[in-house]
Amino acid sequence: MKHLANEAGQAVEAAIGQAHAADSLKRSLGTVKLVVFVIAAVAPLAAVIGVLPVALVFGSGAALPLAFVLTTIVVAFFCVGYSAISREVTSGGAFYIYIAKGLGRQVGLGSAFTAVVSYVTFVPGGLSYLGFVIHTLVLDMLGVDVHWLWFSGLSAIAVGLLGYQKLDFSSRLVLVLISLEFVLLLVFDSGVVFHLHAASLPAQAMNFKALLDGAPGVSLLLAFTCYFGIESAALYSEEAQSPEKSVARSTYIAVALIGIFYFITSWITVGAIGPSNIRSIPEDQVGLIYFQLSDKYVGRVFTHIIQLAVATSMFATVLSIHNVASRYIFVLGRQGCFPRRLGSIHPRFQSPHVASVAVSLISATVVVFAATFKVHPMLGLGTVALGFAAVGVMLMQVLTSLAVLAYFRTREPRNMWKHVIAPSLSLVGLAAGLAISLKNFEFLSGSNNATINRLPYLLGIVLLGGIAYAGWLRRAHPTRFSSLRFN
Repeated sequence: MKHLANEAGQAVEAAIGQAHAADSLKRSLGTVKLVVFVIAAVAPLAAVIGVLPVALVFGSGAALPLAFVLTTIVVAFFCVGYSAISREVTSGGAFYIYIAKGLGRQVGLGSAFTAVVSYVTFVPGGLSYLGFVIHTLVLDMLGVDVHWLWFSGLSAIAVGLLGYQKLDFSSRLVLVLISLEFVLLLVFDSGVVFHLHAASLPAQAMNFKALLDGAPGVSLLLAFTCYFGIESAALYSEEAQSPEKSVARSTYIAVALIGIFYFITSWITVGAIGPSNIRSIPEDQVGLIYFQLSDKYVGRVFTHIIQLAVATSMFATVLSIHNVASRYIFVLGRQGCFPRRLGSIHPRFQSPHVASVAVSLISATVVVFAATFKVHPMLGLGTVALGFAAVGVMLMQVLTSLAVLAYFRTREPRNMWKHVIAPSLSLVGLAAGLAISLKNFEFLSGSNNATINRLPYLLGIVLLGGIAYAGWLRRAHPTRFSSLRFN
């Protein structure tokens, strides 16, 4: 940012510093709460039920656990550089702030708009998906056919109310829901091990040749999506206690827990199905794999509990991403890139309440539009929106890895592992993952429509449009551009 290092810009920074301090969010989040929000964004139970079966049948088959090993290693490399820069940059904004620090304000603003589009798109997609899941549960268990829009609407109201209030309350609720998910999956894993003993962990799952013989691109793509929410900790840095330590610590803990969890569960799942039986599973049975395995190894009552917990898992995820989207909009509102009213803080709840309401209104509008035009809530809106958001976040991770390399290039002392090697490895791995996701988007969207499967390319247009807007802002309103804060 050498071209911006002028006295006028510095003077404006100093002048508005006090105003920004007054608009800062309350620091109330410790490491445990940050870990909870990261894991909630991942939706462990919903990911296991919805993602693992697809990766097993259409990806690398019995070798799927190795795909999680590889993606966990890449994400761990990413976290090294990500955590290093988070210790020096502690304002809200996360990826967008880091990218601006490393690649310049124009690219930073472009990435911010990309993040907003990605996360805001996720929320209505998650709400419609959630509405359909609850609709199916009520129909199966009670025999009552209630339109999915009612359940999506009630969920939207609940998410909106929780997002409007103090973050502490949301974190406590999410902690309960996430704990329930882990307990249920541990019971499932234990049930399989109890019945199959050593056969529950087949050696075929550790065969790297089998990983390459299948469709490794599909497995790696779906495995990467299971790390969707790792930005959450840094995004809450402005509300974190000791962010220079807690953001890095919580990110490492969350990634380790997620990686171990998916590795073990996918391995036990291979054992439960039988390595030789995976390829013979009919396509129309893929979504039922875990419910059938639960019936067989644990019991029907437990299966009903899991079905209910899938809904609570999705609710926790939608709430978490709603909060993420709200904070991105809040930061951009405070910066003056969006209407400044969006950068307001509630005097009682100390929450970005106006930004939260904006996300709620956008989400409700999209969901009602989908219902009005009879768009399928899961295949027509849900999976497409969630897949689109996943690609957007992966693009942000690629840019962040590049930004970390650029940021530490001229800084001393320079740690080769933290500032060069790990970010370089993550850049290569994540760029490969992004390319795979663009090529195989149908496995995320669940659609064979060519137009729908080209939607992720719009993210590039959003990024370039944001960069162009930042360039215009710099030329037309240099003082305002110089006043943007990235620290």
